[in-house]
Amino acid sequence: MIDQPIVLDTQLQTKALLQLCKRLERAWTLPDILAAVAPVVEDVLGYAHAWLALIGDRPGFVSVISQATSDADYRQLHAKAQTMDIPIAGDRMLEEILAADHVVVVNDARTDPRTNKEVVAQLHNRTIINVPLLLADERLGAVGIGTFGDGEGVRPPADWQIDFMQALAGHVAVALDRVRFMQARKFAEDALYQEKERLQVTLHSISDAVITTNAEGELLYINPVAEALTGWTLAGAVGRPYRTVFNLSTAEAAAPRADLVADAIAAAETHRYPQLSLAHRLEGTLLVEAAVSPIRDADGEVQGAVLVFRDVTEQRRLSQEMAFQATHDELTGLGNRRAFEQALAECFDRTRDQDQRHVVCYLDLDEFKVVNDTCGHTAGDELLRQTAQLFSEVLREEDHLCRIGGDEFGIILTHQTVAQALRVAERLQLSLAAYRFTWRDQSFGVGVSVGMVVLDAQSESVGALLQAADSACYVAKDSGRGRIHVYASDDPALAQRYGVMEWVSRIERALQEDRFVLYGQPIVPINPGPAVGLHCEFLLRLRDEAGALVLPGQFMPAVERYHLAARVDRWVVTHALQWMVAHQDHIDQCSINLSGQSLGDEVFMAFVLDTLAHTPLPCRKLCFEITETAAISNLHTAKHFIDTLRQLGCKLSLDDFGSGLSSFAYLRNLPVDELKIDGQFVRDIVTDPISLAMVKSIHEIGCLMDKKTVAEFVESPAILALLRSFGVHYAQGYAVGYPMPLDALLAQHLGQA
Repeated sequence: MIDQPIVLDTQLQTKALLQLCKRLERAWTLPDILAAVAPVVEDVLGYAHAWLALIGDRPGFVSVISQATSDADYRQLHAKAQTMDIPIAGDRMLEEILAADHVVVVNDARTDPRTNKEVVAQLHNRTIINVPLLLADERLGAVGIGTFGDGEGVRPPADWQIDFMQALAGHVAVALDRVRFMQARKFAEDALYQEKERLQVTLHSISDAVITTNAEGELLYINPVAEALTGWTLAGAVGRPYRTVFNLSTAEAAAPRADLVADAIAAAETHRYPQLSLAHRLEGTLLVEAAVSPIRDADGEVQGAVLVFRDVTEQRRLSQEMAFQATHDELTGLGNRRAFEQALAECFDRTRDQDQRHVVCYLDLDEFKVVNDTCGHTAGDELLRQTAQLFSEVLREEDHLCRIGGDEFGIILTHQTVAQALRVAERLQLSLAAYRFTWRDQSFGVGVSVGMVVLDAQSESVGALLQAADSACYVAKDSGRGRIHVYASDDPALAQRYGVMEWVSRIERALQEDRFVLYGQPIVPINPGPAVGLHCEFLLRLRDEAGALVLPGQFMPAVERYHLAARVDRWVVTHALQWMVAHQDHIDQCSINLSGQSLGDEVFMAFVLDTLAHTPLPCRKLCFEITETAAISNLHTAKHFIDTLRQLGCKLSLDDFGSGLSSFAYLRNLPVDELKIDGQFVRDIVTDPISLAMVKSIHEIGCLMDKKTVAEFVESPAILALLRSFGVHYAQGYAVGYPMPLDALLAQHLGQA
């Protein structure tokens, strides 16, 4: 039994989670995930047993797919658990896990009414701790730890261990999603191989060609299939030497006109020939697969031979073609991801026992999506073909160039240093810079971002190399595109990327522990009239583990990137409405920002409608803000969202208006009540005539369409005065009010009133 560990401080817990992240990034299978988790569970939490349980393909059951233990006495039980499909119905613990978003703890499985006592008796469970694995509202299963048998006994977790498991589950869910994607991709590639095998089996089942001869090799019989393959009739062939009719030689011409019958008779055994060349009497040659066996009489004396063969010309051609397709990209003719990984594995193996150095490059085309979206997939395909040709012309014959994704290429520069590889990458970029892709009457420039990593004796694995090259390319693209980035383990840019991933578990914990905080910023009428209730916009903050406030710029990138926006927006809607209900007598209108992800989420829309239906608040006091970019990119969905909420009486505001290229063109299709003029124009109207003209035109168009206008980023009295001069309705910014806690904002408003 492992002793209960002391409470680790936050820094050590964070370090352990970072180490777990790095291990999980190298996980390619479900056992790999558990192999990464188990040491952390044992070293940090002090539990010797860990498992993954997934919602399987069998409806109504949960499958324990992988277990790990450091205790040899329990490995047989773990193996037994992996054969179990546990029914969900009636198992209150499983039902809670599949419905909960928190850690589910069973202190003693023998006495807890939630457990399946039959399973507990078989596995000798004691304490069971399960954390649901959730990703973008999808339930994947659970990761669990616990104790078994009387030797380990009952060991309920401490609060910090529960918190740690919650954070660990966030990382496991991300890794599990990636592994499932990799498995799906492998399944698709394996299916191609299986199709090849099915084709071979089908061809082998076709009726065979048969001839028989006497001991001297004279032909005695030929069947109709053999007649068709040789061009000889039975009448014309009988009595002739069989080699006259079946003019066979090995396809490689190693032994032309070999006497197959004589060889089989002399050896007194069957000889098989996987590929021979058969000369047809009239129509050239074909490839055949043959077997020759001696024929014996009752006394065992050889009387002749039987030659069985089939036409495999088409089969061999198809096999070669399918083998090519399995490792090549059909569009460009380059190797595909499988071929790239095979070549990378071969280079990696050579570095184990030879002093070799190579450079692995990951390339991602810039602006490919523009071409694809503007001109269609046919144009995008042609761009990829031409780009592949340009890259091939720059590289050496011994380098490996493969297309490994949509607009992503992989290169292995063999026997190259980083300095040499940088020069090659620069030539690739220059080649693209000098190239213009033309499609019909349109012309496009294309660039490429390059990430590279050294492959040498210190390289950890093929998977680690792929991950490092991909991460370096991500940093190159994120740094402004058209960049080259060389991977280094102590790279701060890569550390920042990993930091975004770390936010996933922190956001999950903040949601579970209700550590998000709502602030508000006033929206003030520029030409004051009679006193009205509070008009403001809700703003989101996060209170970290130490109690400090975190601004959304730090955590929202992770929220958007890892599809947590709908969950965060649910929190905001729920808590904003609760506050409004409590203070509705002093409120005129409050605005809630919604992300683009939530805008297109039907489940989120149903949640909003249900929440409003059960909230005692006039909908006219509520305004939902959606960004212009999100609305235009999901125009049909945005219009449905707007129409539905306006029918209930809610107001709709189009945020950051003017930032899009076609703002006015789309405006008539979006029946919003307010236009929030993009702050990038408002902040410069005092000094920039163009910005001033933009703000004026947006206001005038808004007035013509009977919409109120709100100017953002009003940061000085001069800006406010200028906005007042041409009639903008509302202002928001530091010149009229700072963001502050909601209760303080309301108190300030009431004091001013």
